Amino acid sequence: DAHVGGRAAAAMARLLVGQSRGGGQIISVTHSASIAAVSDRHVVVERNDDGDGSGNLGGSPNVRVRVAEGSDRTVELARMAAGDFDLGEKADSFAEALLQEGLRHREELDSAVRTV
Repeated sequence: DAHVGGRAAAAMARLLVGQSRGGGQIISVTHSASIAAVSDRHVVVERNDDGDGSGNLGGSPNVRVRVAEGSDRTVELARMAAGDFDLGEKADSFAEALLQEGLRHREELDSAVRTV
């Protein structure tokens, strides 16, 4: 999803959900909050280096993998959407709206699959 945002990211998200409901499993690596919000499961991969903070590894990278659920997922989506901007409650509200829209879309597709 490099260089994809706005309507294109939303369309890509809907496409991925539709494909996943077709009996397959999709694993998507994304930096797009819109795409992450429609997923059934949100896994976060974080890498920290023990170097000097410049991005040059002074040693071995420390990688942590966790499943974002509940309020942690909202916080993660807000972080993805806002980046380094300190948007506070605005980012949180946007993340919550993305999650609600993602849930609505998944439920619509699940309902359509059951009626076929």
